[in-house]
Amino acid sequence: MSQEKSLVYDSPIAKVSLFFCYLTMPLWGVGAPLVLTILITAMLFSSLHYRADNFDAFVNCLGVCFYSLLTFFMGAAIAGMLRDTRLQITPEGLIIPPLNSLTTNLKRTIDWSKIQKVTLTGAGSNLLKSIPHMKIEIATKDQGIAILSLSALAMNDIEYLLVSFSNFLPQQVLDEKLEDLKQALWNANSENAIGGTGGTLLSFTKMWEDELTGRFAATAYVPLNPGERLQTNHLKIIRQLAFGGWSAIYLAQEANTKLRVLKESVIPPGTNATIKDKAQTMFLREADLLLKLNHPQIVKVYQHFSENDRHYLLLDYISGQTVRQTAKLQGPFHQLDVLAYATQLCDILDYLHTQTPPVLHRDLTPDNLIIDSKGRLMLIDFGAANELIGTATGTMVGKQSYISTEQFQGRASQKSDLYAMGATLHFMLTGVDPEPLSQSSPAKIVPSVFPELDQIVQDLTEQDAHNRPNDALEIKKRLEAVGKVGLLTA
Repeated sequence: MSQEKSLVYDSPIAKVSLFFCYLTMPLWGVGAPLVLTILITAMLFSSLHYRADNFDAFVNCLGVCFYSLLTFFMGAAIAGMLRDTRLQITPEGLIIPPLNSLTTNLKRTIDWSKIQKVTLTGAGSNLLKSIPHMKIEIATKDQGIAILSLSALAMNDIEYLLVSFSNFLPQQVLDEKLEDLKQALWNANSENAIGGTGGTLLSFTKMWEDELTGRFAATAYVPLNPGERLQTNHLKIIRQLAFGGWSAIYLAQEANTKLRVLKESVIPPGTNATIKDKAQTMFLREADLLLKLNHPQIVKVYQHFSENDRHYLLLDYISGQTVRQTAKLQGPFHQLDVLAYATQLCDILDYLHTQTPPVLHRDLTPDNLIIDSKGRLMLIDFGAANELIGTATGTMVGKQSYISTEQFQGRASQKSDLYAMGATLHFMLTGVDPEPLSQSSPAKIVPSVFPELDQIVQDLTEQDAHNRPNDALEIKKRLEAVGKVGLLTA
């Protein structure tokens, strides 16, 4: 499958134009068909009672009918054009929104081979603060210049667009400022404010396992460098996303077209041979299970392989904000939103737990859940690679606040994932991590939480696994019941 991604181009000009288009809808959307209907009726009546002296009126009716039709179809076409806000990236080129094609001879498709220069304008001394004022100008051989405003793109989509330019275009075509902006986005952390608004920069760098470091002791493990290749040059490392201890995550390019996320795990040298063999067997078994998963809200695992004594998982590239990032930017989630996301999470866990054999996540946290551009909750990581290292080193997988007692004791089960779900719901409702190894009650921090929802979180985080709900479907039914009550009282 080739790399093809659709970015949302949220243009203010398109929004204003669409507003005025809708404002005039009574004229073209209702008035024109109404006038047309009346005139056609009049023409039919006239044809039945034809007289030479009404011929001119008949011709006038035809003219008004023509202009009524023209008004209706033009209005519908313009509205449709303004509603299309997709900026698509394919291996062949860019497909720009219709409104942006006004400067490219109305041609929406721009082939990579026809691009002569890509320039970044509006850049100030502080690139990140200048983003709302920046534009990318794409000069082509025969289509004019396409202009894209960065203010119309989400931060993660800007990064994706810049990465695509680097992948598909020769370096001499690209403005040096584009590389500077890309580096600024990659290197930015959660303290980088944009435009003085107090918001924080969102980078894909921060979307995958913010806390790999600290999980293991400092070692001599050296991660792969950008430009290195694996699988006989089939995979090219674009950059590191995160690394620490004996693990790393990379943005990689597959077959010179597709962007993937590559997870790397290394068993420390000197590990006991028996433990090492057991860890490798477990990794391969679980990797095989993940390859068989097919759920629209679970990141797709495409391949696993070993090379140079390192184990790899190749995953899909998902853009969006993690649950933790969203809460950090916007504060705790509204509890009606929590109910909606929790219901989606139940479906995801039910799918995993009903596989043969059941697939346990083992590392369900606010960092491993992304809210994508469609508002869906996406599960982006599994404990397979982490479990491999944990088995070899005795290091516990998962973050302390989200691990049940039995998982600490090495006896993870489906109900361990339910505990992690309860702890995650506590975080979403309060914006703070729950106390490790304790029963959570978000209402103690946010008193406005529905009592029924608070009770679900308490039941999910019972310390004794036998006292927790039986499965995800049972939780889903309870959440739906709370949602109905919440909508009535909201």
